[in-house]
Amino acid sequence: MKKPISTDEVTAIMAQRLVEARIAAGFSRRSDALNRFTSWSPSTYASHELGRRRFDSDFAEKYAVAFKVPVSHLLAHDLYSAEETKPTSNIVRLQRPRPNASFPPIYQSFNTESTLPLLGQTTGGPNGRFILNGSEVGRVFCPPMLEGVEGAYAVRVFGTSMEPRFKAGETVWINPHEPVRAKDDVVVQLLTDGEDQPTESYIKEFRSQSSKVLRLWQHNPDEDESHEMVFDNEDVFSVHKIVFHAV
Repeated sequence: MKKPISTDEVTAIMAQRLVEARIAAGFSRRSDALNRFTSWSPSTYASHELGRRRFDSDFAEKYAVAFKVPVSHLLAHDLYSAEETKPTSNIVRLQRPRPNASFPPIYQSFNTESTLPLLGQTTGGPNGRFILNGSEVGRVFCPPMLEGVEGAYAVRVFGTSMEPRFKAGETVWINPHEPVRAKDDVVVQLLTDGEDQPTESYIKEFRSQSSKVLRLWQHNPDEDESHEMVFDNEDVFSVHKIVFHAV
C-alpha cells in the first residue's frame, strides 16, 4: 500500500510545478514573469510559488495559458484517485499518473465572427525595419484579450532579428492602449527626416524609455548589428504592446 500524501504536501507539489513551468517557459526569475503578465498580483503569485497559498482552478487556467502547460498538471490531478477529485479529508491517495493527451487533438476555439485588421507593410531594411503603410490587407481572428479594444490590429513579423521569440512571417496582435514595461514585446513606429508621419517600424523587446531616448533589444541581430537599439525620444511616434502571436 502506498503511503498517503497530505494536502500540505500536495500544495507544495503544486507550487514546485508552477515554478518549473515558469522556468521552462523561459522566465528564469519570478520577476520576469510578472513583468510580462502585468495583470497578476505580485504578492499573490509569490504566495502560490512559495506554497504559502494553494491556487484554485481559475489561477491554474491563467498560469497554464501563460506557461503553456496542462491545467491538470498544475493542479496535480494525477495525485488524486477518480473518486477523490474533491477530497474531503486531509489525506490524498497516490495513483499512477493518467495520460493528459487526446487523439485526435482538441484545439482551443476562437470566436470566428470577431476579427481585427491585418496592416500592410512595405520596404524592409536592416534590424528588421519595415514601414506600416496603414492599409488593411486582410482580416485575422480576434484573440479574447482584444475583443472590444478600439484600435487593436495585427501585423506580420519581418526578418529574423527577433528569433527565436518571433519568426519571419508570424502574425503578432497589438493592443495600442496596454501599458508597456521592460521586456515586453512591442511594435515601435518612428518619425525621421522631419516627417509628421511614421516612416520606420520595428518589432523588438522594450527595455526602457526616458525623456531622452528609447532603448530596444533584438535577440538575433546580423553580424554588423547590435543587440541594443537606441532612438531619440523625440523621434518616437508610438510604442504598442504585442499581446498575442501565432504562426
